[in-house]
Amino acid sequence: MDTTHKKNKKIVLGMKNNIINKLTPLLLLVFVFQACSDDFLDQTDPNALTTASFWENTSDLNSGLNSTYSALKDENISGILFDFFRTDIAVKNSFRNSGEVDPFYGQSFDLTTTEIENQWNALYLGIFRANQVIVNYEELKSSFNTDEIEEEGLRIVAQARAIRGYLYYILSTTYNNGEVPLLDFVPADFDEFQQAMSPSQTVKDFYRADLQFGLENLPATYSAWEDVGKDNLGRVTGGFCEAMLGKSYLMENNFGEAKIYLKNVIDNYGYALVPNIEDCVTGINEFSSESIFEVNYTTDLNLVEDGEKELSHKVTHQLSNGNVQPSSWLTLQYRNDPVDPADPENMNLGANVYDTSNGEITGTEDRLRTYSLRMGTSMVSVDDPDSPIYGVPAGELGNADDVSPLARTRPNLFKKFTHWNTIGSGAGEDRSTEFNNKSDINLPVIRLADVYLMYAECMIEEANLAEALRYINRVRKRSHLLLLGKSTEAGAEYVNATTTYVDDIDFDSSNGEEEVTLTNLMDHLRFTERPLELALEGSRVANLRRWGVFKSQLEHIASIRYDYWHFNKNLNGKHGDRYKCFITVSGEEPTTYTGTSVTNQPIEVQDAVLGATNFQIDAHGYFPIPQAEVDTNLNWNTTE
Repeated sequence: MDTTHKKNKKIVLGMKNNIINKLTPLLLLVFVFQACSDDFLDQTDPNALTTASFWENTSDLNSGLNSTYSALKDENISGILFDFFRTDIAVKNSFRNSGEVDPFYGQSFDLTTTEIENQWNALYLGIFRANQVIVNYEELKSSFNTDEIEEEGLRIVAQARAIRGYLYYILSTTYNNGEVPLLDFVPADFDEFQQAMSPSQTVKDFYRADLQFGLENLPATYSAWEDVGKDNLGRVTGGFCEAMLGKSYLMENNFGEAKIYLKNVIDNYGYALVPNIEDCVTGINEFSSESIFEVNYTTDLNLVEDGEKELSHKVTHQLSNGNVQPSSWLTLQYRNDPVDPADPENMNLGANVYDTSNGEITGTEDRLRTYSLRMGTSMVSVDDPDSPIYGVPAGELGNADDVSPLARTRPNLFKKFTHWNTIGSGAGEDRSTEFNNKSDINLPVIRLADVYLMYAECMIEEANLAEALRYINRVRKRSHLLLLGKSTEAGAEYVNATTTYVDDIDFDSSNGEEEVTLTNLMDHLRFTERPLELALEGSRVANLRRWGVFKSQLEHIASIRYDYWHFNKNLNGKHGDRYKCFITVSGEEPTTYTGTSVTNQPIEVQDAVLGATNFQIDAHGYFPIPQAEVDTNLNWNTTE
């Protein structure tokens, strides 16, 4: 088969897949039969369930709404397994292993890239399902004959609209400069799919109207949902709608409008930071006081018998396998984030003392943590002796049978969205047939720490340094880090003997004398607080783009060179060196444990070298309209 034939076959298959995804009925129970006989085609099966006979009451609307929620479970909605390769956050294993460049990491993706089409299809499938609920609610609402049924119907349609608004927010911030097809109806034939692109402002107005409707008609929080009935955890809420409205305005740098919504979320919903980041991202405290909305997953149900919906996700195993790894730049940012020596939470009592020449344990001592708790709950590094992973020190990961060591192609691993804190003995994730590549850890869409940092950005833009520091320091104090500014400043909330303030936020500065200013606080927010707190969360692509620093940040991280190191004896004396499992900035030696330098500036641990060169904001700031949409939508290149 020649190249042209292969390409044409791919395009045809893409057209078929796109049309099938769009025309998939809401329920698996809605069937269309075809037969050879004209007589048969003229008959109506009295036992068949059709779209006309299905949408009859709020129970049917609820079934449709459940299908809409199910659409959110597709990891392609968030792009968590590929989108962060475009940024300063993550690297694909193939590059760490062999220097092979992923199209996102190398900024060579285009309209034919599979993941771009998959995300587009997942978003519009969710919109299609939401529209079925919304359209049929409008048809049914005049038949609701009690206040109770009217209220139930209103809550159903408000959820569908809130989800549709969220999906269009993603489309708006991800594709084609925000110009995408708007569908507020259920297309019935090919012609109705031929929709022109709507202007970006029209799309924003549309999804904001959906979110505003949800804000006005949904219970405010998860706990408020419990007043309506049981088993409502995981539903969208008024708080989610308000948070997304604020975020939407921030994404266009409309700080004055954004701050109103964000501050209201902070003040009037009862959200509160949980004690540790791991409570938000490991499954041990789902739907916590910090959670504003998270996608709910389970492994309790049989995925084969329960139909077409993915009830679990594969993110956990992809991360634990090292397929998505922290960038070298991000790794060093975590390592350079200083702990507060006055905070007793940073004292490691009875910590092992290692002979740095061979990694053997020689005793114990009480000492300060080597790295921050924020790092210890977000990322594993082989030289972090204080933060266990799967029940063992980082240097011992891989001692268990059939578990790959933390070495060579995996200098560092993300701990977020894995079961690192619930599975012991260093065995890693459960890889039995029933659970392999399946996870029940919920994936957060937005949480309070994100809202705090977004609001802090608004305050920096207003030159309100004290208010910005208040919310940044709340996030930092949760992880027992040094706080920024001065304890004597107005608004300082933690003034006690167990909290240390520093007026120098340039922790890498050679003179250490730079005071906190609006300019360097903004840089700190962009390149320390947000990436370290929200790695693999948030809207990194949209943020880098709206800040106007996308290319310059890629160029910056590409300019830093790193060296590979062996790490002695696994930190336990049981095995030999872990090979190529530790990096430092080129020319620097490990400061905690000695090792053997094996490679100077190997390409596979450098960041975005090719991507920084290839990146052009017009081509790579947004995803293009995917090829399958170009081939099936005759109006793809027109704007209303």
